[in-house]
Amino acid sequence: MNKIFLLLLFVLPLPPPLSSEEKRPDSAGRPSTDAGMVRIGDFYIDKYEYPNRKGSLPKVDISWTQARDLCRAEGKRLCSENEWEKACKGPQSLLYGYGMTFEQGRCNTPFKEGEIWNRGPGATPSGEFARCTNGYGVHDMIGNVWEWTDGWYSREKKWRVVRGGSWFHSVNLARSDVRYGPYLSSDYQLDLIGMRCCRSISKAERKYE
Repeated sequence: MNKIFLLLLFVLPLPPPLSSEEKRPDSAGRPSTDAGMVRIGDFYIDKYEYPNRKGSLPKVDISWTQARDLCRAEGKRLCSENEWEKACKGPQSLLYGYGMTFEQGRCNTPFKEGEIWNRGPGATPSGEFARCTNGYGVHDMIGNVWEWTDGWYSREKKWRVVRGGSWFHSVNLARSDVRYGPYLSSDYQLDLIGMRCCRSISKAERKYE
């Protein structure tokens, strides 16, 4: 028996090691296809604003419809308002994600308390404000650029909703609980508005939990 085992050991080739590009199983035992996303409860959210790459400028001047289609092309979707707010607040449910009080310079929110708007430097690459993150490790949900969310601003289903504030607007809008949407149609575009994608946990993933 031992001779047979040794013979097989030398004859049968070992499988080659996985390359860095190949998918590896995550802690749940399934292929990990969510690099760059953070799991929060029953959904995933992009770690950075679209295109979800650290060091890249967020894509702006896109409509809600275009944002929806870009997420779908990646097998994702726009985040619901509830998902966006939960992610922004972090596990401690904080008003600014990083804390309960506004901190000048923490995120790309260059305006000062009391200012209505600021004609500052503009959007910055994702992750440039390294401290603009929360307990989940999601970056730039406060300031930089507004982010489209799924759903409607009101029951009339006429206007869409953006969240998070921007480098241009008042500090009062750069909070996790503030929603803005009047006059933002599905085709509205502005160089202050970007996006972030989410994805639901699939049934296949749930069976490993």
